Amino acid sequence: MKTHVYKLVLGFVLTLLLGINLNAQDYEYIPLVKPRIQIWTCDYLSCEGNYVFRRFALTDEDTLIEGDNYKKLYFFTDSVFNSLTAECIGGFRENEQKQVFYKGKIITPGYSVRPGLIYDFSLSVGDTFSNDFYSNLIGYSLVLEVKDIDTIYYAGAQRKRFKIGEMAGTSIIAQIIEGIGNTQGLMFDMYSNLLLCPPNGRNRCYEYNGELLYHDNPSQDCITPLYGLNEIKLEDNSVTLYPNPTNKDVNISSENIINSVEVFNSIGQKVYQTNVKAKGKTFDINSLSKGVYIIGVNTDKGYVRKKLVKN
Repeated sequence: MKTHVYKLVLGFVLTLLLGINLNAQDYEYIPLVKPRIQIWTCDYLSCEGNYVFRRFALTDEDTLIEGDNYKKLYFFTDSVFNSLTAECIGGFRENEQKQVFYKGKIITPGYSVRPGLIYDFSLSVGDTFSNDFYSNLIGYSLVLEVKDIDTIYYAGAQRKRFKIGEMAGTSIIAQIIEGIGNTQGLMFDMYSNLLLCPPNGRNRCYEYNGELLYHDNPSQDCITPLYGLNEIKLEDNSVTLYPNPTNKDVNISSENIINSVEVFNSIGQKVYQTNVKAKGKTFDINSLSKGVYIIGVNTDKGYVRKKLVKN
């Protein structure tokens, strides 16, 4: 009886060790800079209510920047990537230490990362790093720390996920997935999460060689700008929104005929919609919670977006 129990325990331990070994063997580092075309679809919502829709494509094309060899990075907004019509903004390179560097333009608005080291997949839990630009900007040091690293099975492979937070705090402000990048957007600067007014960014979709490997929200497609807008005007004085802030009624007036009005909350959910067919409209937002909303005004001349504060 004792021998039988001993064999069962030994068999269980061996099975467990073998399973751990197999899992360890399954893991293999997935670089961010790799052959073939990669496409990231990202969007941003600033504190001012400005919405930015962007797509980035990293190709196999080589480019020499300041003596180093990079892979060309393009910016585009079309549904299909075409290097002849897209704008080359710079390039990515990755070294043997699993560090990814960017050299190129700083695209604004949208809180893009500044040229230099933008990803470091060699870090361990407890490692810290800082950004001199933001430290000089605000007058004190912003030090980030790797709070946790776990391994997730995503898109047919095991990938390490780095959870980043401020060194002095406990909350997680950014998550970086190996081979995919920041879940807030490829070129999203995680340091902006520590500013007084942090933007809201996300990596909606990641495609590799034509295959969708990451999707933030399957209910939305990858190529349509958030809120279903094809053309977005960030500033348009032809539409007036008042009073703002307000706690009940809000008035909208326009130089042009207003066809419809939509209201979206801070995470992009449509919470109100009405048809107008006039140059003005008053509607009640008493049922909405306090916070920041985006008002989409569809006029005969185009689509205008305004920020509304409900207090």
